[in-house]
Parts: sequence; structure tokens; C-alpha cells
Amino acid sequence: MTKQKWGILFVVASATAMIINLVYFKSGDYYDVIRILSYAVFIIGSLMIPTYAKAEKKTDS
Repeated sequence: MTKQKWGILFVVASATAMIINLVYFKSGDYYDVIRILSYAVFIIGSLMIPTYAKAEKKTDS
């Protein structure tokens, strides 16, 4: 798997964890732990996604 695909997977998984955490664990003991971990994984995943194409060389014809 490429780094970009891992990043997309991390972003989707952490966004899902954030939603589940807000809906089901608002009054639970692990609310803060899950929230911090899901935000950290979201940021790491979003940093892994961008890929930049190399500039094409112009040829004079």
C-alpha cells in the first residue's frame, strides 16, 4: 500500500472514530482518550495524503 492510501485510510478511520465517540461515549470514561487519539490520527493521515506531481520538462521543437 502506498503512503497516500494509508493516509486516506487513517483519515476515514479517525473521522469515523470521532463520530462514534461523540454519539456513544460522551459520558464515558474513555471519551478524552479516544478524542485525542482520533484527532492525532486524523492529522497524521491528512499529512500523508498529498502527493505532488513532478514538473514536466518543456522541450523546444
